[in-house]
Amino acid sequence: MVPPPLRDPALVDAVRVRVTLEAPDGPAEVFLLDLELVDPAPAHDDATYLSALSPVVELVDTPDGCVVRIGREHRLGAHSASVLDIDVSLPRPTFRVDETDPTERNVQHEALEAAVAAAFRSVIDWFPSAGTAEIGHDEALALARRRVAEASPEAGAARLSVSAEEHINGEWAVRLVGSTPAGFEVRVGFVDGHPGTTQVRRIGTGEVVDSVGAE
Repeated sequence: MVPPPLRDPALVDAVRVRVTLEAPDGPAEVFLLDLELVDPAPAHDDATYLSALSPVVELVDTPDGCVVRIGREHRLGAHSASVLDIDVSLPRPTFRVDETDPTERNVQHEALEAAVAAAFRSVIDWFPSAGTAEIGHDEALALARRRVAEASPEAGAARLSVSAEEHINGEWAVRLVGSTPAGFEVRVGFVDGHPGTTQVRRIGTGEVVDSVGAE
């Protein structure tokens, strides 16, 4: 049997970036970028990705530091493919609470989200052949469940029900809950409506849950 030919290791068919804010009991918030390329493209140097993600790390002021994993997977055969994975794990920051300004926590969290979005835009711009077509309702809900399953496998995403949803400017905001108000808020397309970008945030029973996106 003739072995499959080796592919150019400098090229990738998919790029996946994950930024996780870790809580003591598991991931509290996960930002995902999933790019499936139409044409294989150069993977870029590791330092390029680290530079794009540095502003995110700098906003998480914690003595515990962070963990960064960068890996490549090559699948050979009739359907050869190469995938690049970048995984950044950070302790969830303790947002300062100013009693004279109750919006302070939201402002800090929005700054963190903006830094992640900017980093993801940089990576998207490096791979113009990645798919950008807007996804429909059923696909968005299925993707939201899949992202929750990836972020928190123990959550039993298939058993969660949709308690709220919203679609604005290409972004789908979905709340998935179980038998209690605790659950997940998922934003599919949170970076400019790009379907490969997802934010998964775990919500607790004490949080406001009357509208998608509330904290």
